[in-house]
Amino acid sequence: MVTSRCILFTLVVQLFLRLGTPTVLAWSSSTTNAATSQCRMISTLGMMHIHQSDSLPSPTRGQTTINRRKAINNILTVPFAATLVQTPIKPAVAYTPDSDKLRESLYLMSRVQEATAQQERFVNRATQQEVLKNKMKLTLRLVEKNYRLLDQITFAAEFVTPADKVVDATTAGYESAEALQNAIDYVNSDLKQGPFEKGQKEYLTSNLQECRERLFDFLSYMPQTKLQEARKRVEEENVANRNEFDQDIDENAGVYNPVVLPWKDR
Repeated sequence: MVTSRCILFTLVVQLFLRLGTPTVLAWSSSTTNAATSQCRMISTLGMMHIHQSDSLPSPTRGQTTINRRKAINNILTVPFAATLVQTPIKPAVAYTPDSDKLRESLYLMSRVQEATAQQERFVNRATQQEVLKNKMKLTLRLVEKNYRLLDQITFAAEFVTPADKVVDATTAGYESAEALQNAIDYVNSDLKQGPFEKGQKEYLTSNLQECRERLFDFLSYMPQTKLQEARKRVEEENVANRNEFDQDIDENAGVYNPVVLPWKDR
């Protein structure tokens, strides 16, 4: 039964990707035991980019809902035996937090930096406010929920070195979190429809850059060996995602197009 749900869920996700959903998903499985294993999605922000032409008119919300409902219904009515034959099951690796809590926190902050570079690229390429809003509203929400930047800064502040720099470090960290929140609030409240007005893109990119740069300042006070280990983990996971990227989805939904990791470009 669990396998059946996983196969069906895989088909639905592939469908959404082919219909233009701007989020790239990677699979992981939680394997407490064989009887209770489940499939779940984890957003791999900042690692892949679904290329969509901003020059093409987007379908209305009603059209998108109708098209997706119709397509999903077609999938659900396919005989299950045929689904088993046509849908290969690929092994997936469950997300495992680092046993070192500080290194895990540094890893999540590194992911935030990567995500700001990805979001900045979205901003630079967008031509319509509504297209950018739909894309960034979801991805920034996932950044906020999955990486919890403010929580990481609060936790890691205990490890600031030297100790007499804790005020400088935490100030940089909180300013980073504030800049990220500014971008989130602006996307949610100030992006409307049509072409961009003067200053809109500049405001978003400046806050994304501020978040990233002030986070660099905060991370400069962290134990550097653990920081390098956390960054190496990001790099290795990105390579693994690239190698396991589903070519069938790639062919129909977009291209693999990673950003340059921020610490590689300094």
